Amino acid sequence: MQVAQWSDPMHNMKWLYKRNEMLEAATNGRFIIESHPTGAIMHGKEAFDAVNEGTIDALNSTMHTWIGKIPSSPLFSARPLGFTATQMVAWLEHSGGLDYMYEVLEPFNFGYTGYTYVTTPEDLCWSNVRMDTLESWKGVKFRTKGFWADVLQDPRVGASVTTIAGSELYAAGEKGILDAWEYSNAATDIALGFYEICKYVYVPGIHQPSTVNWEAVNDKSWAALPDDLKVAYDAVNHAIAPLAYTDLVIEDAKAFKAFAAMPDLEIVTMPDKLQAQFFEVADDLYQKTCAADPFFAKVYQSQLDFLETWKLFEQYQSPKF
Repeated sequence: MQVAQWSDPMHNMKWLYKRNEMLEAATNGRFIIESHPTGAIMHGKEAFDAVNEGTIDALNSTMHTWIGKIPSSPLFSARPLGFTATQMVAWLEHSGGLDYMYEVLEPFNFGYTGYTYVTTPEDLCWSNVRMDTLESWKGVKFRTKGFWADVLQDPRVGASVTTIAGSELYAAGEKGILDAWEYSNAATDIALGFYEICKYVYVPGIHQPSTVNWEAVNDKSWAALPDDLKVAYDAVNHAIAPLAYTDLVIEDAKAFKAFAAMPDLEIVTMPDKLQAQFFEVADDLYQKTCAADPFFAKVYQSQLDFLETWKLFEQYQSPKF
């Protein structure tokens, strides 16, 4: 039995169900997973402890949901000014990222941990004010959380940050309680109707260039599986990742096409200079965290080293046509 952080009919649940169907077919019905959305059996935020204690077999969520238990978790999940989806997968698979993940999760009773897929960037924000310079962010009533909240509250930025539940965002924006907010990717945001009450949607989502959907299985549940089913499970997780990602790219593209056709909505690209300024603010925050957390420091340095290699490739193999 598995509990997910997600609600139906979110894209994440759609592909979790597809993964389960593929796994059942690949094993001739020997491996059947029952995945439940948040609230069906328990709230998704209870799933980590439930898997750790053996109450349920598995969870599917994002690691940064558990930042209170794992302070370095955003490095494996959704770091502001961090990796795109392809960069994240490459770092996890080929540059030691998964080994670091196993290391930080070693204290917990997990027999298997890994990713099911990595998502597209979120929309940077929905806004009723222009925010094209660093100075223009000062005093903006902005809804966010986590490291991005820390970045926006840096004196160089000076936004007025608040945390509001996603279900309350539309009403808060409509009433002017918020000037701007971030929530999810374009395909998700369009369904929530934010375009009805906002003048601008800002891109790219530098605050969350990708999000890792993460899976953990209780150690006793994992040990009870035959070796061939363990291999099948991991293989199907890897097989589903590019399918889910590319499906979401198409869904996001459809949403942006709709946004572009809306006469009262403008899609605004954050200027390159401003993106670079935000990287400086974020890097300063991470360096301070590194000074206090040796594990965070070695993982963050690993990511910076990887990025140098990745950018070397992009320097020579990034078509401009």
